[in-house]
Amino acid sequence: MNENQSLSSTLFLLLKQLSGLESGSSSAQINHPNYLVNLLKNLAAIAGTQAYQDMLNSTSIPSNAGNNDANGFTVHEQTRRPIPVGTALSAEEPPVKRRVQDFDLNDAYVEEVESRTEKIVFKLFGKEPKDFPVDLRAQILNWLSHYPSDMESYIRPGCVILTVYLRLPNWMWDELDDDPAPWIEKLISMSNDGFWRTGWVYVRVQDCLTLSCNGNLMLASPWQPVIGDKHQRLSITPIAVACSSTANFSVKGFNIVQPTTKLFCVFGEKYLIQEETQRLLEDTTMQQGLQCLTFSCSFPSTSGRGFIEVEDYDQSSLSVPFIVTEEDVCSEIQMLEHELNLSSFDENLEGIDDMMVSRNRALHFLQEIGWLLQRSHMRAMSEVPQHCTEGFPVARFRWLLLFAIDQEWCAVVRKLLNTMFQGDIDLDVPSPVEFALGEDLLLTAVNKRSKPLVEFLLRYTTNYAPVDSGAVAPVQFLFTPGMTGPSNITPLHIAATISDAAGVLDALTDDPQQLGIKTWKNARDATGFTPEDYARKRGHISYIQMVQGKIDSRIPKAHVSVAISTGQMKSTDQTTFDVEKKPTKHQTTIELQTVCP
Repeated sequence: MNENQSLSSTLFLLLKQLSGLESGSSSAQINHPNYLVNLLKNLAAIAGTQAYQDMLNSTSIPSNAGNNDANGFTVHEQTRRPIPVGTALSAEEPPVKRRVQDFDLNDAYVEEVESRTEKIVFKLFGKEPKDFPVDLRAQILNWLSHYPSDMESYIRPGCVILTVYLRLPNWMWDELDDDPAPWIEKLISMSNDGFWRTGWVYVRVQDCLTLSCNGNLMLASPWQPVIGDKHQRLSITPIAVACSSTANFSVKGFNIVQPTTKLFCVFGEKYLIQEETQRLLEDTTMQQGLQCLTFSCSFPSTSGRGFIEVEDYDQSSLSVPFIVTEEDVCSEIQMLEHELNLSSFDENLEGIDDMMVSRNRALHFLQEIGWLLQRSHMRAMSEVPQHCTEGFPVARFRWLLLFAIDQEWCAVVRKLLNTMFQGDIDLDVPSPVEFALGEDLLLTAVNKRSKPLVEFLLRYTTNYAPVDSGAVAPVQFLFTPGMTGPSNITPLHIAATISDAAGVLDALTDDPQQLGIKTWKNARDATGFTPEDYARKRGHISYIQMVQGKIDSRIPKAHVSVAISTGQMKSTDQTTFDVEKKPTKHQTTIELQTVCP
């Protein structure tokens, strides 16, 4: 028996122990942290040998081969929960609660996030990328009952590692994490081409792992990862980089530098960086505790979302997304770094609950705008997109838009509105114009007292025309100071009632079309009151004076010149009277000048 055959036999005995076939196996030995890691290394060593193929052909282990409760290995048919079956082509969108706006317009929308983006890692021994079925995406969708609303994958050669990022409902991630065994068996049973039925297949779903051989599930167990746990997070800067640029990344985490850990930077379905973490350690004296990795990476001209991962040999990993888009959009998104990059996740830290809520919202924004950019790019690259024939769901787009408004981001809001007018959103109203006006964005910006956001919205233009109309629409301003909301209330009515709103009132009365000045005294709500009336009732005299000053400065002055000759002067001399009319004071001023030739 040669070396490979000896190793194969040894591994087979180990797998029999793991699956509970050998009653004399030592649970202490099996539960050792490095046990499975060494097993995987050995599998990788023999995956391409003839002995490996011979072993697979001669191996036949029933899927319910036993269990070892002491080791946490459960492959009980009778204890498994039924797998939900979905018939829809995509997951239902998270519900969006829309509240009737009161006069102060507080918190116009609230969205409950019920889905999140995580990943599943498949390690496929003895396979090559060319072995992947052409309908792999459809197989994964069928496997997960069509619940993934978004999906992207990356493939690494060697013992092929397939990493699939999925957006799934939270309850489904919980199901997969609690008991992955029935899900893996479902994947194997649905394989008509034999892809999942041959060879060793190792799968990591969050903190659980499975191992199957020739279509037989041999191991399903929770597993403590070599790196990372529920309290461990990566923090990176920057979280957004410009297209066609080279970014200098800084990656921080606790004890992320191990002899077997690597860092990966993935974008656009490609691995841009694959490097051992020890080579990237900024301070080589920091062998424990908070460690910092630094590296540079160049990006193409396309926008989208990528991931930075720190991974160990057992595919336990920490990952964090980043965005690639226009430079001004990046500058605003980078403002989230202080919320994402928390220095501590200690549950006893004061205010940690609020900080984690803010962090989760920021992370959700990165993931969602990443999915939006990815869909938009794919639709732009093909007239008949293969993977996303539908537009981005309107509920998720609305959440992104209102999150950006809440952050007072002008560039991000412009990016989102432009994406909508390109036709990339599956709207719930007939036209993008109707959607934009129906979201009360200008009213919300006024209520937030955000002068930059008000100025941006008043100057945002579009020449949108329905695609099938064939017409070229003129450029139009979408948002105006006189646009009416409930009870015919305009943004000027709102600004006139709230304190510390001189900045937004100044912006509203300085719009490109000069409509704000006219609206101030002429726009009436359902009860007949103008914005000026609102300001007077609230005692905001400074508002009235500021707008009146603008009105006075914009009314043209009337000049009348009268020439009178006098006998005392030379015949060529004349006296000129300039009459200046000032309507506000209802008086006439006469100035006398002697004009000499």
